[in-house]
Amino acid sequence: MRNLKNWDNNTWLSSKNYILSFHKYLRSEIKFSKKIKILDIGCGRGKIISFLSKKYKLENYPVGVDIVDHKPHKRRVRFVKKDALKFLKSSKDKYDLIIFKQSIHFFNNQKIKSIILNSKKILNKNGKIIICTLNSSKNFFPTFLLFKKRLESSLEKDKIKIFLLKKILKNYKIKNFKFKVKITREDYIKIIKKRFISCLLDLTEKEIQNGVEEIKKNYKRKISFNDQLLCLVYKKKL
Repeated sequence: MRNLKNWDNNTWLSSKNYILSFHKYLRSEIKFSKKIKILDIGCGRGKIISFLSKKYKLENYPVGVDIVDHKPHKRRVRFVKKDALKFLKSSKDKYDLIIFKQSIHFFNNQKIKSIILNSKKILNKNGKIIICTLNSSKNFFPTFLLFKKRLESSLEKDKIKIFLLKKILKNYKIKNFKFKVKITREDYIKIIKKRFISCLLDLTEKEIQNGVEEIKKNYKRKISFNDQLLCLVYKKKL
């Protein structure tokens, strides 16, 4: 499978409204101050942590770790191109907030266990790990037939990973994040062609084009839907 390069590039996930909305959710979980230390695993271009860095004038730039160098990087972020588990094992710093936003599903079950256990080790007292993944029971992306089939298969695998995460974290809360997406059919098609989600990555150009024709046939010129995330929140207590 090719690397996912466009999930946070010119999609609703990179929009100002989305980032503000996700910040509002984070603020309900975290008491931000300029001294907070943040780590984002699977950060993409670092748009969310860059926003936090600027808004709270963080003394320590948030660290964004990604196996792919998604350029251009956002400002006020320390980007590290490295395997997540290798970074966590070698980190000498500790953090108050560790974010996995739609990235945990890229790891196999064995690696997930090691990643979470090592994340706990570098979490400060009262620090939080927040893991956000697509809500498998409340997902309403506009799809074409093959896209839907791949997405449903991916979400079924995510259910297993979520079950595993719950066992590893033990003490956790479940929260939900919802964002109302409003987009033109033309712009949504552009995003599909850029393969904004992992289940589109290994489709052929012909399969993508056939899917585009299905979207044109089945959806109106203006599309709206809910992008919903299931969030597992762990707080470290000593």
